[in-house]
Amino acid sequence: MVDFRYAQFCPLTRAVEILGERWTILVLRELFLGPKRFSELKSALNGVSPSVLADRLGKLEERGIVARREPAPPAATVLYELDEAGRALQPVLIELTRWGLRFLGSPDADDRIRPEWLLLGFQVFARSQPTDEIGARLHVEDGAESVDIYVRGGAGGTVSSSAPLPHDVVVTAPPTAMMMFASGFLAPDSAGPLRFEGDADIVRRIPSLFDFTPTPTPPRAMPATSPSDQPPADHAARRKLKPAALGGYPGGAGS
Repeated sequence: MVDFRYAQFCPLTRAVEILGERWTILVLRELFLGPKRFSELKSALNGVSPSVLADRLGKLEERGIVARREPAPPAATVLYELDEAGRALQPVLIELTRWGLRFLGSPDADDRIRPEWLLLGFQVFARSQPTDEIGARLHVEDGAESVDIYVRGGAGGTVSSSAPLPHDVVVTAPPTAMMMFASGFLAPDSAGPLRFEGDADIVRRIPSLFDFTPTPTPPRAMPATSPSDQPPADHAARRKLKPAALGGYPGGAGS
């Protein structure tokens, strides 16, 4: 069920063929957050048509990236979940999320931010270095949809989980405000939609549990060279002297 195939024998090419279709990566994002019914995926992916979603799920299932799970009776709705090859994509999704931060910008008026997405974001940007042993329950609410995200620092870095963790404070906010708070751009005592319970000093330290920086650019690799790859010394000298010798403009003698 492959619609397009590049005539290139390269593993990156195969990955692009599978993951490069519209909506595919976003379907996987939803399943990284847990198994979902078709209707739940359709609701989470605002704008996708039922036929396109069914097509993407079918292709992912054919590749062994997504699997169907029949729930125990009396439930009758099929659940979709990640298979082995899908779970292996976790580090790729993490790095894509961190890399995409540099292009995020500001949200448009009609952009949607689901509370559940912040769980993935906080897991991606949790500090891996030792952090203060403080914790919070971050209650993200958006109309009828809400989620509790537990974050806690420690010697092993920050843990972010949907499972309850010991916490010192509770912070409640809609998704955008919670994201701004966690990244240090919204103070807990500022006027706005953010509310908290507990020690204000601990609340102010919660953003230190995260590192919201994009993927760093690695140093440019120097190409391997050998003496034979270098131009002759007199040729390099001529190139260096040429602009001055020509008076600094093209068309002079020898140009």
